[in-house]
Amino acid sequence: MLDIFEIEQIKGVGSKLIDKIIQSYGSYDVFVNSVLEYDIDKLMNIQGLSQKKALEIIRFIHGINEDNFIKTQQAQKIYEDIINKILEFTSTDYARNRVLLLNPTTDYDEIKRTSQLIEKTLDDTANLDYNYIRLLYENIKPLNNDVKPKFNDEYAILCEDYNDYLSLIKRGINKYCNIYPLEDHVSLEDFEFVIYLYNEYNVDPGESANVVSISNDSPDYEIQPNIILEYYRKNRSTLEYVYQLREYLGLESCIDEVLVALDSISLEKKNKKAIIDVVEEIKDEANDTINQQIKEIALEGDEVLQLLNNEGNLPSKIMSIFNEVLDEAKEEITNKTGLIFDPFIIKYPLELDYDEIKRIQENTLANIHLKEYEQEINACVILEKYRKEIEIETEELIHYDYQFTLASFTKFYNLTIPQIKDEYYLEDSLELRLKQQEKIENKEIQPINYNLDNENNIILLTGANSGGKTTLLEMLAQHTIMAHMGLGVCSKKAIIPQTNEVYYFTKKQSLNAGAFETFLTSFIPVAVGNKKKLILIDELESITELEAAVKIIIGFIEHIQDDESYAVIVTHMAPEILKRTENIHIRTDGIEAKGLDSDYNLIVDRSPKINYLANSTPELILKKIYEKSEEPIKSVYKDILDKF
Repeated sequence: MLDIFEIEQIKGVGSKLIDKIIQSYGSYDVFVNSVLEYDIDKLMNIQGLSQKKALEIIRFIHGINEDNFIKTQQAQKIYEDIINKILEFTSTDYARNRVLLLNPTTDYDEIKRTSQLIEKTLDDTANLDYNYIRLLYENIKPLNNDVKPKFNDEYAILCEDYNDYLSLIKRGINKYCNIYPLEDHVSLEDFEFVIYLYNEYNVDPGESANVVSISNDSPDYEIQPNIILEYYRKNRSTLEYVYQLREYLGLESCIDEVLVALDSISLEKKNKKAIIDVVEEIKDEANDTINQQIKEIALEGDEVLQLLNNEGNLPSKIMSIFNEVLDEAKEEITNKTGLIFDPFIIKYPLELDYDEIKRIQENTLANIHLKEYEQEINACVILEKYRKEIEIETEELIHYDYQFTLASFTKFYNLTIPQIKDEYYLEDSLELRLKQQEKIENKEIQPINYNLDNENNIILLTGANSGGKTTLLEMLAQHTIMAHMGLGVCSKKAIIPQTNEVYYFTKKQSLNAGAFETFLTSFIPVAVGNKKKLILIDELESITELEAAVKIIIGFIEHIQDDESYAVIVTHMAPEILKRTENIHIRTDGIEAKGLDSDYNLIVDRSPKINYLANSTPELILKKIYEKSEEPIKSVYKDILDKF
């Protein structure tokens, strides 16, 4: 592991940026540990630091240098295309960052570790639904630690000791509820629920039903349970998806216990409805019933006198009505509030004992808060116990997305982990773009069989225009790069040689004089330096004149023939080259066009014929254009065709 200050070797990185990085992470050690674990989201999000520069820093610290392996711009494009195709299968920022750091290497132990990781993941998920896993991953993100509960004005903490009051203020507990020292002589009745934080319990807070006493050495979650509860409530959705995915993957989890603990807090909402409203409504209904039933009874003389004299005791006939109606009214109060009490004054009409109702309502609210507080504390004991574990479980699953991404990529393209030996052997192989086309468009594409070995390491590739020669070069580069990334390749079976560098020179380069000079200064040095190179050259004659191209290719071949490298050179100049290299073993392979199909597309066997000089068959291209043309230009194409 390099010292962080060594990254000043990277262009654009100075001491100010390094200080900013360390400050962002909080400490040097935190930064180092995060980088070692490839957990680099924070680095990616530092203001003023581009993603490209962040990746460059991580690669530098890990000793990764993609330029050591990929040596030309065209080879770099093939590598970037591989990365972009893998990125399509990522679900988390972590996986995206890890994929961006995936590079070809000559560390074959590292290659083996990546290959084994992919194979293990494929084995572990062989019977699982990848679409379902990705659906769950869409809802999984790092847990949010920046969670604060809202201020609750109905809740207060009363501190017996003034130092405890100052301590709570310093810890920021006052952001979530009212906090008072005992000296303030606060009225406890002003709050629905009060925690009395005592030291030596020198002062008794009284018998108020809305007060609970706890020691000043109680954990924070007893003093303010909402701090930890809000963290879990805000992260609950993520935790539910993490639990579902862990269960689906067969991984152990404690999150089910966390969810049960959260669900154990039952808020009795219905009891918080104003009791007075319920009782008033029931009283009015009861008076209507009493009034109606009294009209239907006949009182005798002494019963009338009893009423007129207001002796306090109602006649039995009327009392019977009251008792029956009141029993029903009290039962209805219990059904609607969950409370058993008698708020009625027996008069005609009925009246309410408002002092009793207020007492019941205050006691009820206090009991609700006390019950909720007890449930919250019981839940917090479990939640605090599992806090670190759920963070580990969530992070583990987010990190798992990297290997699942590689497995998804492998599965979609039907990749095979290649053997790495001393030859190229490709059976039923395709370039990724064609495999993607085959799968998405359900279009059958002919796979390629091809092989190279130490005795046949320099190839002149000949054949039809648009016959697939460039695609073959791209496939060789792609397979070689992917194999050295530890990935599978798009083949039924594949053997790839140990390779130190990949060069790809393409005819797509500009043809101006400056470009030719640039080409020479990048091309000729390939002949010296490391052994075990893969060199792909696509129609050098399109970059310069034919005679010069022949001389350059011959001089190049003479210098690389014995350095354990492989060179595949697409050229129409094979005969001229072969005439001048009689003492050098060069194999000529050909991709042959057999004709045109009914849609005037070339019929080509895309697997090169070994030791075969194939014609470029320009007449087939002419015929294709001729068949699709209209007069008068069609006659011109016909005249040219007749000359072949």
